[in-house]
Amino acid sequence: MAKEEKLRSEIDNKYKWDLDSMYASKEDFEKDIKTARKMIDELASYKGMITKDANTLYNFLKLEEKLDTLLTNLYVYAESKKNEDLGNEENQKIYNQILNLLSISGEKTSFVMPELMKTNYDVIKKYISENNKLKEFTFDLEQIYRYQKYTLSEKEETLLGNIGDLRNRFENNFNVALYSMVDYGYIKDEDGNDVKLTNGNMQKYARSKDRRVRHDSFKARYNALQKYANLISTDYEGSVKADTMIAKARGYKSDLEMYLYEDGVSEEIYHNLLKVADDNIAVFHKYIKMIKNVLRLDDFSVYDLSAPLTGESDKKYSVSDAKEMITKALGVLGEDYVKLLNKAFDERWIDFYPNKGKHSGYYEQDSYVGHPLVLSNYNEDYISVSSLAHELGHAINSYYSKKNNPPHLSEYTLFTAEVASLTNEILFSNYIIKNSNNKEEKLTAIENILNIFASNFYGTLSEGSVFEDIVHKKIFEGDSLTESDFNEIFSKVKDRYYGNDIIVDEMVKYGWTRVSHFYNSFYYYKYSVGITGACYVAKRILSGDKEYLNRYLEYLKLGGSMMPLEELKQIDLDFTNTKVIEEGINYFSELIDEFMVIYNS
Repeated sequence: MAKEEKLRSEIDNKYKWDLDSMYASKEDFEKDIKTARKMIDELASYKGMITKDANTLYNFLKLEEKLDTLLTNLYVYAESKKNEDLGNEENQKIYNQILNLLSISGEKTSFVMPELMKTNYDVIKKYISENNKLKEFTFDLEQIYRYQKYTLSEKEETLLGNIGDLRNRFENNFNVALYSMVDYGYIKDEDGNDVKLTNGNMQKYARSKDRRVRHDSFKARYNALQKYANLISTDYEGSVKADTMIAKARGYKSDLEMYLYEDGVSEEIYHNLLKVADDNIAVFHKYIKMIKNVLRLDDFSVYDLSAPLTGESDKKYSVSDAKEMITKALGVLGEDYVKLLNKAFDERWIDFYPNKGKHSGYYEQDSYVGHPLVLSNYNEDYISVSSLAHELGHAINSYYSKKNNPPHLSEYTLFTAEVASLTNEILFSNYIIKNSNNKEEKLTAIENILNIFASNFYGTLSEGSVFEDIVHKKIFEGDSLTESDFNEIFSKVKDRYYGNDIIVDEMVKYGWTRVSHFYNSFYYYKYSVGITGACYVAKRILSGDKEYLNRYLEYLKLGGSMMPLEELKQIDLDFTNTKVIEEGINYFSELIDEFMVIYNS
């Protein structure tokens, strides 16, 4: 009998996240929707008087903060319910209801930025000096007025808000297509059993020690994606065109400039990252050659890149095993950190196992009620444990940020987010390397760090970001792109990316159809900041530098209280030059050498 993925109802509740900590009942959820609608109307009543005087400005900002907090709670809950099973129409309806609410909020408060921009910032600074309570919003107001030259009239802001809402729906269309429409069919597993291939178990079979299983899962995946490539190309082009419409209307020179501006990142920093990756692509090719040599395959193909290199691939780790391993490995971060890790496992912060229709992969998000939430697709292998350590890095970063800042300063940016999560993964694998007496387990741990670096640095820069950059430039310049255009762009990027030691299957050209990060424009490159920063942080912590460890823990509490580049400088990560990036590449290269030394011993 064919193996089918479990229904959500078949999974024990102890392995599901606790959403009741957010909303115990449907009535509570709907009550907050009604409250949010009233608050939107109340906020709209400030039209024409936001900057009348210091007290009015303060009252407006406090109300806006309360509304943002409430909308975040509603959105996180609705999205979490949706992602439990993307085929569940009731949950999809709840999610769309919140998207509509966000659209209404954006439309009714579209006057805010234009109205603020009419007031000279010197007046705002005078208000801050007059009203002591306004001081808590000093940083927020500084950030708002950074956008003065890009803010339009109220009517134009309303229109752009609607375009932004449409852009969110393009992303939702993609998720529905990928997670509930695309049918990958069946493959035979290592034992010859028919298994249903899904987004949830894809990684498991892609990393099979059986080459035939790797090949079959690769073919099944890309054959299925090919059927939907035209639909996804139309959807993705629409998403990028929405970006372009907004960027041009606001007066940005490019989509890239618009997205970098939020973090205060210059195009020079962005292109330096791409250049350093390109200049050092030979180190990535060294990694590919290492895999080829270990596997001893003359016809080394793209689906072999994910093959396990050690005998540890069969080892299973239960959830309780994962808890023990992660808490021991991250004990170096201190007693309080470990207490929070235990809470995450014990208080159901995590949705562990895959089920039919569940969103693939791993991610963390949080609101202002309950606790952080981690979605996982736990396959009981080493990578699953490492991925949990990664998302728990986000979760505890979120917990600390919320605890140590008011709501309006608690949201850390995506630019800084990956440092906390990837540091956890490097610390986790280094613990195994140091403490295991098993040669194969040591190699697995090194292999894991190598894979993490390769995907988060070279994968996001030399592959993803190059593709994204080309696509956005073409559409910004007025080109219309079709499925074949996306395929051609992606194929050319892949040729440079893989080099000469690997046979690249023609179906790889459809790889762009499965990357959800492309709908979060110019986010992909931030993983490279995270991984190179994490290499530096982990090295300092593992050296026993207690002063630096304390600084790192304080960094996790900063939230969004500083500009991202300034936050990173608190832990000596200066991305205005390439030193940290180059140190990370050197570490990657040294680990390749270390792997081969142990492997050949």
